[in-house]
This record gives sequence, C-alpha cells and structure tokens, in this order.
Amino acid sequence: MSSSAMEDVDLANLRFLIAEENRYMLSVLRQQLKAFEIKGISEARDGDDAAQLLHASEVDFAIVDSGMQPVDGLTFTRHVRTGKNIPNPELPVIVLIAHPNAETIAAARDAGATEVLCKPVSAQLLFDRIQYAVKNSRDFVRTESFAGPDRRRRRDSPPIAGGDRRDQPAQT
Repeated sequence: MSSSAMEDVDLANLRFLIAEENRYMLSVLRQQLKAFEIKGISEARDGDDAAQLLHASEVDFAIVDSGMQPVDGLTFTRHVRTGKNIPNPELPVIVLIAHPNAETIAAARDAGATEVLCKPVSAQLLFDRIQYAVKNSRDFVRTESFAGPDRRRRRDSPPIAGGDRRDQPAQT
C-alpha cells in the first residue's frame, strides 16, 4: 500500500475503534481498515458509545469524527486523555474533520488528537497516518491545560516538507 512497504508495521493484530455517526463514512472507514488486513474493528455512532466500548474492550487505536452528536469526537478525545479509569490515556486517536479550518484543527489538536485528517479520507493517507503514529509515537505531555502527544516533532522524526517555521522570520 505505502511506498515504503518494506518498513510498514503489520497492523493485522491491532484493535481499532471507529466512532462515526454517518453510516456511509463508517462503512468506508471499515473497508479501508479491512484492506489494511485489520481484523479487530469496533464501531460506535457517537463519542459516548465510543467511550463505553473503550472501557469494555481492549482498543489499540481510535478514529473518531469531530462532528458527531450528541457527544463529538473532541469530547471523546479529551475523555481518553483526562478521564478517570481510562485503560490507555496515550491511545493514538485520529480525529476526522468534515469542514476544516484553523479553529477546528486547533481544537482537535488541543483536545489531544494524535493526528487530524480532513474528510474525505483517502485509504493511502489513512494508512500513512496510522503507520506514522505507530512508528513515531511522540512523548506524552500532561499539564494543567493540556494532555496529549507532544506537539513538537522529535529531532529523529522524518522532516516535514517546508522546513521548520521556527527558523523563519515572523510574518507580519
């Protein structure tokens, strides 16, 4: 699937949780995960159902929609990061956003998302982001105002196209 197929992590034994209220998108995500040979897939229709599944079964990875009702994916992600009796507060969580803008992306990041993807999601991009999250897990940060993966890239991480914005003059 990926151009670096020899380096890909085998995902077959990972257990995924998909939380998506749209039946069609849920089906698309399920088929994409099955194409990656993932067998353990649990499904939820909102963040509350996803939280119940998280507590009732073992989950290695979550993919959640930011816009679910009544409990959205950002509320679920914050619950994973800071809730009581969470089996794995460092669970990798990919948040899907249907109508991306700077505010919604920042809100997902601030909720503790591991990765943020904009809908519609291609199988290749989803595969690449899952692989990246598995192979390059970032340190986990807990402060009074944030719990989630360290937002800074590690020095040994693959470079991000475009260079480091911190090394460039500020835009005015």
